[in-house]
Amino acid sequence: MRKIVHLIPKPILFGLLGALGCVLGWAAGEPLLKVIKPPTTKEGDTAEGQPAAPVLVFSNELQKRLQREEAKTGDVQISLMWDNFNDLDLHCVDPTGERIFHGHKKSASRGELDVDMNVSNGPKSAQPVENIYWPTNGAPEGTYQVFVNHYATNAPVNETPYTIAIKQGGMAREFRGTIRHGQTNMVHTFEVKKAPPPADLAKLNQRQPPALKTTLVIGLWTALLAVGMAALLVAAQNFLLRRALFNGKEATLVLGGGVVAGLISGAVSQHLFALGANSLAAQLSETEAERVLPMIFKTGQVAGWSLLGALLGFGLAFFIPNLPKFRAGFAGLIGGGLGAAAFLLALAKSGEVSGRLVGAAILGLTIGLVVALVERLAREAALIVHWHENERTVINLGAEPVILGSSPEAHLYLPKHKGFPPITAIVTFREGRVQMENKLSNSTHTLAAGNKLQIGDLWIEIQTDTK
Repeated sequence: MRKIVHLIPKPILFGLLGALGCVLGWAAGEPLLKVIKPPTTKEGDTAEGQPAAPVLVFSNELQKRLQREEAKTGDVQISLMWDNFNDLDLHCVDPTGERIFHGHKKSASRGELDVDMNVSNGPKSAQPVENIYWPTNGAPEGTYQVFVNHYATNAPVNETPYTIAIKQGGMAREFRGTIRHGQTNMVHTFEVKKAPPPADLAKLNQRQPPALKTTLVIGLWTALLAVGMAALLVAAQNFLLRRALFNGKEATLVLGGGVVAGLISGAVSQHLFALGANSLAAQLSETEAERVLPMIFKTGQVAGWSLLGALLGFGLAFFIPNLPKFRAGFAGLIGGGLGAAAFLLALAKSGEVSGRLVGAAILGLTIGLVVALVERLAREAALIVHWHENERTVINLGAEPVILGSSPEAHLYLPKHKGFPPITAIVTFREGRVQMENKLSNSTHTLAAGNKLQIGDLWIEIQTDTK
């Protein structure tokens, strides 16, 4: 096992373990996200009155399908999506009582069903979407009723989960349910009121900030990524130095630091940028907000993950001897930004769950990789420990003393059962000189590049000007 690990270059090893740690954090955190998802209705039940969470834009998956079908939007937009070839139909009864559906696609009130899928003679997809909209300034005042009907069974399954999103008044709500062939579900009833006077418009356009529960859940989900990644990277560092994978102090720091880093970055991406988006939305028209707000949210995600990477990179420097903390933080910042970009790209190409998985893996990969690269690039002098043939560990030397011994606090562990005291030697690199304080002989030596010393059954070598 050790021979295999020592054959892998440290940047690659840290990249792979960082990715694995984030994937483990993702697996543990996905159930958390169900807490903030819209409620699911039972068969035949109405979603009316249930607390569907308001958001500013539709979900990524729904947006992707609407864009694919070139769906239109306006003052009122109602969209339906499901995930099989069954023919589900979206219905809306407008304030005049006129019903818009597949058999009557346009109403006198200017409402239109412009996307209708999985019909017998129309476009078919395993990821279908339907859309009803009223153009800007065209939706009449009054009560709207939204229904979904299971018109035909074209797939091996009858029971079909669905999601309906309703955008009205600059806000969007999602409702989820399940329906069987022949059923019609009443989904939601909402009111459209006459536009307020200009003096009151800005006040009404002030969106509510994200709920504290949502911010906390996103923060905890991010914290699980941070803890998973940090735990594996710290364990790998200790493994290379022949130390115990964790001691109590390190476990506390990894857990506490990971949770703090995740909560901070989650709050930045979820809360602060959403507040900024809300403030900006109050100054924009609905059409402008529809175009600008998704960009702001994506910027928030990149900023949040970049901050997470910076905090983790900075924190890992406490576990890796003589790793410059601010350089490691900057490397983590870059890694987090790359992970966020990969996350957004994955969301555009796949669903939200798989997008989060791919994004989390690349986040861990890039942070682990760049932190190990920074350690290598920052190296001015190194202590190379030759354990066996083809097995060696390289430790950066610097102003921070590198301790060799059998103490659990030693950077490089030397077995106590072989007679090594808790502190066997202390090695530092200052002003271009490597000095070793040998506690066995109570002597101090200045070592030159290429010097090799035997300690017990292992050899240590000094290397300088490693760049």
